[in-house]
Amino acid sequence: MKRAWCILATFTLLTGCSSDPKPEFKEVVPTLNTMVKSENNPPAPATSPSAEEPRKPKSGVPAIAGKTEAGVTALLGEPASTENGEWTSMSSKKKTPFVRHTYKTDTGVITVMFSEGVAARIEVRPSETFKYPDDAMKAMRAAGLTVQDGVEAENEGAHFLDFGGVDGVYAVRVGKDLEGNPEKIGYVKIVTEERFK
Repeated sequence: MKRAWCILATFTLLTGCSSDPKPEFKEVVPTLNTMVKSENNPPAPATSPSAEEPRKPKSGVPAIAGKTEAGVTALLGEPASTENGEWTSMSSKKKTPFVRHTYKTDTGVITVMFSEGVAARIEVRPSETFKYPDDAMKAMRAAGLTVQDGVEAENEGAHFLDFGGVDGVYAVRVGKDLEGNPEKIGYVKIVTEERFK
């Protein structure tokens, strides 16, 4: 019996006392392709899926479209100026009262027209300089819209480009800076819903 206990004790010492399995190690043999990649091109940093998606600033158009005055003010802060007036719908010719607030933000000056209690029309005058018409996509992105490269304008005038259905809003107009430098983009105007055209 002593001999059996000695054999069991020796076996336990040699194999270890732990019941956890030992990790398996696989030998990785570098291929020519991976060696060239690691020598010439450092590996890309690991990114999470959310880091690859475009980020929208909290003051961007999608964040304020359709929001109430209180909701927009909560996002953008107190307005720098306010204007009241009457707006005529192009489609119905109906006149409705509006309140227009102008906010100053890091991305530029944002003017929001509230009609029927919600943000109906938004104008962003970006603080960045964008070339007209080449940087239209960049200007829309600066306004917080998600835009794919190569999107074609639906309508083009002498001083503007019109886009439809961008990032869930009804219409977007990118216009020249006629008050300053017409070679630059002066504004991005957004109509949030068809009823506000």
